[in-house]
Amino acid sequence: MGRSPNVGRRYAQFVNSEFESEIDIPLSVTKVSRIIEENSDLRVNAVRKLGEGLDFQSYLVNEAWVFRFPKHVSETLDPIAEKAFSQKLKLSTSVPEIKYIWNHPWGYLETISGYEYLPGISLEHFRREEIDQDCLGRQLGTVLKELHTLSGVAVAGVSDPLVSLRTWAEDLDKHLSRIAHNTLPLSHRTTIKSYFEQYKFDLPGSESVLIHGDLGADHILLNEQQQLTGIIDWSNHTTGNRYRDFVGIWRWGGDPFYVRVLDHYPFEPNLPELAYVRVMGLVSCISRVILVLKQHNDRIRKSAHTLLAERLSEITDTSPYEPLSG
Repeated sequence: MGRSPNVGRRYAQFVNSEFESEIDIPLSVTKVSRIIEENSDLRVNAVRKLGEGLDFQSYLVNEAWVFRFPKHVSETLDPIAEKAFSQKLKLSTSVPEIKYIWNHPWGYLETISGYEYLPGISLEHFRREEIDQDCLGRQLGTVLKELHTLSGVAVAGVSDPLVSLRTWAEDLDKHLSRIAHNTLPLSHRTTIKSYFEQYKFDLPGSESVLIHGDLGADHILLNEQQQLTGIIDWSNHTTGNRYRDFVGIWRWGGDPFYVRVLDHYPFEPNLPELAYVRVMGLVSCISRVILVLKQHNDRIRKSAHTLLAERLSEITDTSPYEPLSG
């Protein structure tokens, strides 16, 4: 099953969507329990919030099922298409298999989907120095090669990613104004603006391949041995530029980890493609800091702020077009 032609608009949802209406239904574990029981035969014994991203709030039910509650009335999120797509994936790591899809559910305005819980800890919770980067780089490079060379899976393509990136950049001052100065000092704001001023929006046209579309560190799961065990949230899968899937990798680990993944990937980015990954990675860093402003979780906030500060320290007085160094 194909996706809506509007799927390309997802690329503009870096912070809060300007195209889709936010769902104003406060969720609590009690509310989630009631919604689950009203819409299924499940008896809820335990609920805890797993996380919150741009698109969903996710809750773990009975330590067995993850239910995703969309944050926006959306024309682009299609769990039926996501389910069909995930069933065709043949990767060397686990992916969720959606079991529940409730259209027009009791107690909520948008379609709720649920899948069997994949155990693991998201990469978002680790610092770069805590991980065997060579090992994880090899595993991610292998999985991305498998995904990007997969054939026989028909999905709709995305619009030009530079259109929405340009729009985001035009509103850069507005985005930065949402972050307190004690979180983002003047020197960091100057670095960000300088980086964007140097970017030429010159991503070349290239072969469209199957991509995850939102491969952030929060969607990469590791086991207790810190080995890759799964990749979750395929709601933004599409066909597009292969380097879109490296944006979240750069956000988490910068150039050093990006190089380690590329060492096990069959393609090498040219300088405009490399600049795109870095600039989009910086956008992702900023957007994540803005997203967590409303979340009462000090660990998540600290992680977002730390990653932004680390990437800014690495790009200060540099150009997005700097060649990679081994």
